[in-house]
Amino acid sequence: MKKLLLAFTLFIFGISLSQTLPKFENDTLTTSTGFKVYEGLDLKIGTGSMNDGDFKFIRTNASSLFNYSSTTGYQGLANQANSFRRSNSGLTFKVKKVMPRGNKKNGYVYYVKIGSGLINYEMDIENAIKYGEIIIPDEFMPKEKSQIQNSETKYDKLKKIKELKDAGVLSDEEFQKEKDKIMDEK
Repeated sequence: MKKLLLAFTLFIFGISLSQTLPKFENDTLTTSTGFKVYEGLDLKIGTGSMNDGDFKFIRTNASSLFNYSSTTGYQGLANQANSFRRSNSGLTFKVKKVMPRGNKKNGYVYYVKIGSGLINYEMDIENAIKYGEIIIPDEFMPKEKSQIQNSETKYDKLKKIKELKDAGVLSDEEFQKEKDKIMDEK
């Protein structure tokens, strides 16, 4: 009986793990939330998750001519120089390539290559989804992210954009535009 219970537990545990791990098959990545990413897909850029509004999980591709590398970092921030700029929020980019990195033993991290012209960017797709750096349908949002977004009040949103304005990230015009959007929400 104990062996049967153990086998059943391992089977159920294995099923639940397989449903949450990303899968890469036939040039299509199915993320842990079920969102499918493939070459040619249009991805809409969300908002950056770094304090200044730049993107933490979308950055200049390591093989790009425009990639900044330094042992000391850029103004003390190693990732900052290569981060995707906040001015890209709301734009749409085509997926050029899906790139799994890692190995079976240690696991994989999936990157998506996007870009325009000479500059290419790589996106840690799982974290970009988790932190809202790309916009995907609600049904594919991580559950905790959807719950956080739903519980955020107008006051919280106004406070957040006021902080961005005070930090110089948003201009007066951008602040007013965002404020009007928030006030028009139901």
